[in-house]
Amino acid sequence: MSRRLFMLFCLLAAVGLASQCKKAPTATTAPAPDALAVVAGQAITKADLLAEAQWRQSKRQPVPAPAELLQEMVNRLALVERARQAGLADEPATKRRLESVLIARLREQQLDAELAKIAISEEELAAAYQDRLAEFSQAALDRFAMLFQEVDAKASEARRAEARQRLEGGLAQAAAAPAAGGRGPAASGFGAVAIEFSDDQISRHRGGDIGWLAEGMESARVPAEVLAAGRPLEKGARSGVIETARGYYAIMKTDSRPGGARPLEQVAGDLKQKLLQEKRRAMEERFLAEAIGSAAATLDTAAASQVELPVSPPAPPSEDAPPSFPAASR
Repeated sequence: MSRRLFMLFCLLAAVGLASQCKKAPTATTAPAPDALAVVAGQAITKADLLAEAQWRQSKRQPVPAPAELLQEMVNRLALVERARQAGLADEPATKRRLESVLIARLREQQLDAELAKIAISEEELAAAYQDRLAEFSQAALDRFAMLFQEVDAKASEARRAEARQRLEGGLAQAAAAPAAGGRGPAASGFGAVAIEFSDDQISRHRGGDIGWLAEGMESARVPAEVLAAGRPLEKGARSGVIETARGYYAIMKTDSRPGGARPLEQVAGDLKQKLLQEKRRAMEERFLAEAIGSAAATLDTAAASQVELPVSPPAPPSEDAPPSFPAASR
């Protein structure tokens, strides 16, 4: 038996949870006639010895000879009694551990099997999908690439004409030798043309790619009038030169995705898991409410609010996960 299990048995026996021994009679009465041993007022009977042997068999532990098994049970209860006399059974940490063991056993016997039975039917799944359709809806998306020639708004007409002419040359080169396609954003945008003809340092080495933009979304790097010119384009089409206060742009729509709700087939797995979690949590909450009711529990929250508690530092953020048991039981 491991030391951890040994200590757990001692703790349980301290409150009479693990030991199946019968309490010894008072000093004015005779000991129990079927007692094989008595330790601190607790009798170990033949039934106790058999129960211990059966428990060990169920846990695939060896069962020693009867006399040796009896001695081990006596040893354990003697140590438990010594722990009790030392006041260990009244320590807050010990009591909390015992409470945790009791809660775990209660859950195992009365709740876990019922939780395991919870299922989500196809009808429930379909109904939940319709009720939560907004959760699975997404805006239409467009992906763009651009060329940009930067010109100060106060630049001379000759300088502005030069920048415009340069951008027109980039567009002509892109039309004559379009990007070959393939993997990566640079392959489907303006390709290597962007390196030579675009002043946008973020996108020029990616074929001018500026990524996905949802319908109605703006970009700090791309003027609104440029995006407005790009939205109506067909996939693969390019705009002409667009003049803005920042300079000259050309935009290309490289891809698009329609908006709307994702089909049930795509979200069924995640939705089913979410519904299972919700059902299980609701069952746990009902179980806890029934336990509070049967215990006739009362709360004085007004008095509790006057208690000054030590201030703890904020806990680090953690991933959202359903609790293993209702929080009030921890």
